[in-house]
Amino acid sequence: MRTKSTLEKAVKFVTNCKSIFSIRRSFFYKNIFSILFCLVTTLSFAQSGSCNATLGVEKDRNYSNAGTDGAYFTMVITNEGNSSDVYNLSALNINANCSNNDQTNTSQNVNLIGSFLDNSSVPITSITVSSHQTATFSIHLTVPQGTAYNKWNCTQINATSTNCSNYTTSTIVHTIVNNPSEN
Repeated sequence: MRTKSTLEKAVKFVTNCKSIFSIRRSFFYKNIFSILFCLVTTLSFAQSGSCNATLGVEKDRNYSNAGTDGAYFTMVITNEGNSSDVYNLSALNINANCSNNDQTNTSQNVNLIGSFLDNSSVPITSITVSSHQTATFSIHLTVPQGTAYNKWNCTQINATSTNCSNYTTSTIVHTIVNNPSEN
């Protein structure tokens, strides 16, 4: 008797489940685009909140003299987000949009060529930083041959998140191109 009652309950349960799932399935089929839109929006919003980083120059030394071998800056990036992230690195001459350290006119500023190096001086284009961790790398600003002396350069260093493609952190470094014979 106990077995028959248990079997009847099991059959009734399965029948009820079929009807519940068929109602839900038709709901999902009819509203698939609305559900997908809500899901994508929610994921985008959640992801955008997880990307947060700071980028600066070690010991706030964002000024350098460029000698014959150029100028080097040690950069410090801190991933303040909730997951590991890879940051794509770029350098942009922004001479017209900055101010020189000696307050001279930026119209005479020169363009320098930036390349990024890891801690062992190997060229890199990106850097991976774990959540709530800090990493360092260098930027080498090269002075092209024929560049005028005693001229400034302003370079914006960017680190763009691969987790959140619209998130970029940046800082500006200032360089003066010295005449090597005056040193």
